[in-house]
Amino acid sequence: MLIKIQAVTNEHFKANTYIIKSSTNETACYLIDIGNYDGVMNILEKNQYIKSVFLTHAHYDHICGINEIVNQFPECTIFCSKYTKEALQDSKVNLSFYHNTPVIYKGNNVRILTEEDTCDLFVNVKLTTLETPGHNEGSLTFKIEQAIFSGDSLIPETAVITKLKSGNKADAKKSIIKIRDNASKNDVIYPGHGNFFEANKINWNFYL
Repeated sequence: MLIKIQAVTNEHFKANTYIIKSSTNETACYLIDIGNYDGVMNILEKNQYIKSVFLTHAHYDHICGINEIVNQFPECTIFCSKYTKEALQDSKVNLSFYHNTPVIYKGNNVRILTEEDTCDLFVNVKLTTLETPGHNEGSLTFKIEQAIFSGDSLIPETAVITKLKSGNKADAKKSIIKIRDNASKNDVIYPGHGNFFEANKINWNFYL
């Protein structure tokens, strides 16, 4: 692959943040979610910076470092769904209020992604967006080369949680089918929690 993927985990919530780097050692890096600011900063090399953050959804454990990362890298762009953009501005909707550490983000650097939108990351490397609601109304899944970042829309051997605000069980099943149909046998799933796993080894019926 033309990219390198490194994961850091929020120790309290066990949520994954993924750092996407170029295999050619370019200085620009990207994040999938930002639940562990310190972990990201520990991995970045001195000449590297975060160009953009792609949010799978707006729950606290996946966004809690957003203000710190943008303060560190003011030119950073946040990519997310329309629902997530709105949730970033409401600590009750993004659930941070209930953890006694409210997160509110109102930066003007947020860009909306919808179904099949693409973003160029590196030379010959692009990110493609899938809308995968169910766990959360604004959930997105991102595909980069043979890597699929599913957030909490698909977690290994775990039923999708749909009881939180804006969750929907029927939508969750439709989203899993969409991820399945967009995954090739050589793709690897990088979930919001837990270890990565190969798409061709998934028992899809477990989720459906």
